[in-house]
Amino acid sequence: MFLVGTDTDCGKTTLACALLRAAAGAGLRALPFKPAASGPEGPSGDPERLAAASDLGVTASEICPLRFAEPLAPGIVEDAQRFSQGPRLDVSQDMLRETGPIGHVRRTMEALEAKHRPAVTLIEGAGGLWVPMPGGTWLPAWIAGLAAAPVVVGRLGLGGVNHALLTIFGLRALGLPPRGFFLVDTHSSPDAARTHNPAVIAAASGLPCLGVMPFAATSTTWLAVDAWAQMTGA
Repeated sequence: MFLVGTDTDCGKTTLACALLRAAAGAGLRALPFKPAASGPEGPSGDPERLAAASDLGVTASEICPLRFAEPLAPGIVEDAQRFSQGPRLDVSQDMLRETGPIGHVRRTMEALEAKHRPAVTLIEGAGGLWVPMPGGTWLPAWIAGLAAAPVVVGRLGLGGVNHALLTIFGLRALGLPPRGFFLVDTHSSPDAARTHNPAVIAAASGLPCLGVMPFAATSTTWLAVDAWAQMTGA
């Protein structure tokens, strides 16, 4: 399962950690995986947070094969000129082709899966759908290359409908239909949009809302009853 954010800081890592803890509580072996991460290492880093939330004893370096210190899109940190001076983005099936970095990361993930035999591998993307990635690629190529089912993660508040639907329909246009969506309340201040967004997105997209995670949630009662079945296609 590939968590595709609607943007940066939409709550992907917080949600992924909560899902890992929920899986452990339900007796479901879930392996966290982060193909590429950028930013300083440490307890607040995405790979470190994912590893800490897992009950499989994995380390941040194991679950994140590509790590970049500068807090920019991984592809920009690696080689900004490939994107700023490269060819125009071709939004078609051609951009889903596999390159060297994707194959390397997939083999790393498969080795971890063979070692831990998870019921589900929870892959967290970087930023939103159109994120520059290593090897001059874009995030959709990584979803396809890792053969993962996309699940959209968006903010609950104002603007969330637009961002979620853009991501959902963008994935469908690429032949990568998502299985559902999560919304995360990333702010503690009141926002009337919280009331309506889940139902509006579900009605407009035809996708199930897999859960609406409250701000600073301490339990998993927000997770839809059939969320794991929807995500894994069981």
